[in-house]
Amino acid sequence: LYGAYYVSRVEDVCVVDDVSAVEGEEYDLEEFEGYSMEKDELESVVGSPWKLRLRLADEEGRGMQIHCRMSEDYLDIRKGMNVVGILLSTSREFVKLAAMTDFCVLDAVGGPVWVGDYPYLDKDKFLRTLGENGIADSLVDIIYDDNDYYEEEEEEEEEFYDDDDDSRDDDYDSDDNNLEEGDTGMLQKLK
Repeated sequence: LYGAYYVSRVEDVCVVDDVSAVEGEEYDLEEFEGYSMEKDELESVVGSPWKLRLRLADEEGRGMQIHCRMSEDYLDIRKGMNVVGILLSTSREFVKLAAMTDFCVLDAVGGPVWVGDYPYLDKDKFLRTLGENGIADSLVDIIYDDNDYYEEEEEEEEEFYDDDDDSRDDDYDSDDNNLEEGDTGMLQKLK
């Protein structure tokens, strides 16, 4: 099994009642001000909690959509924030993904926010390793030039997913999440 860092930015963040919800069934995160897992109204009514939907994209434009149980910890996540996680593949070229870890939103208000249903990573060790191998330093400065990134956003309002792409869930075995052979881009190999 091979592992690589997936270094990206938040392209969109919203809340859904079901991972199969389409774009018109998404709620703005701002609508959940004051939300708490303890008092999740959806869970008390239907037995299933609200879900955070996070759409990410790396500098090559490869996108990933993840879902996890909504938490009050996620209320300050915003479009444009830097995110890093680990992707796993049985292929050295990362042609197809086998799994992914929780993701760390590095520049969230109040410090890093961890997104995911399970704490797969030792958080302190992961952050320390990012600092030791230089990835933490390069995440904000090298991967994206903030000015260019935001100017592009204003100039072009592009649809994150193709209109005819119905596979918007976190099924990372789907062809939509496959990389071209040898195309690792910002997937930085773990040592």
